[in-house]
Amino acid sequence: MTIREFGTENDRTLLFFQGSCEPWQEFCPAAQGLADRFHVMLVTPDGHDPEEQNDFISVEKTVDDTVRWLKEHGIDRLDALYGLSFGGGMAVRFLTTQDIPVNKAIIDAGTAPYQYPKWICRLIGVRDFLMLKIAIASVGIMKAAFPPERFARDPEKADQEYKELQKYLRTYSNRTIWNIFWSANNYAVPKTAPKLDTRIQFWVGTDEWRSRYRDLKWTKQYLPQIEIVRIPHMMHGEFVIMHPEDFTRKALAFLE
Repeated sequence: MTIREFGTENDRTLLFFQGSCEPWQEFCPAAQGLADRFHVMLVTPDGHDPEEQNDFISVEKTVDDTVRWLKEHGIDRLDALYGLSFGGGMAVRFLTTQDIPVNKAIIDAGTAPYQYPKWICRLIGVRDFLMLKIAIASVGIMKAAFPPERFARDPEKADQEYKELQKYLRTYSNRTIWNIFWSANNYAVPKTAPKLDTRIQFWVGTDEWRSRYRDLKWTKQYLPQIEIVRIPHMMHGEFVIMHPEDFTRKALAFLE
């Protein structure tokens, strides 16, 4: 795991759990925007940085390692917390451990634990594992899942961008891929959510509403105090990655 810091001159602190299947550099524009007001700590989990050559293990281990890092650096309270997708699951786990209090949090389409028998969870895990392996092998499938007109920095160079992403994803070991999908949807939280003083928003793009509804429903039931915020015309991860300036303005309006 690596934690990269931005805006270290600021007193207020913000922990940022990135999403999976994207290199950490894709989250830098948003992190740098938030760093105008916050000391931002961007968490890149194990298995997600080709230079580290290690495997992702679990949401729980990532959160535990992050808590340990924060305490070693003298941080015993956070002003803000953000997490995207399985990083949103990490945010939920982080909040419910109550090791470090948080003032405000944004769970951006965060994953939620499945409420199914284990054998069904394993079948879903196998499906997701195979789907990513197939996508990694085909730029065409990647473009179908993430349309270039919405996810390419330069649509005229879309093929090159997708090949770079393909190259990055091929650094994921089979163990990392399996653990991402298994842990993102099966991480442990207390059976009953603890009482939290944190003000929490759950962000969800209107163009991902159906695919994230199960996660939203579980999170709202588990943490009834969350406020649901719909982000118009956005797919999964599109807002923070492709529209960092708009993302920053909206995030700061809530977090400050």
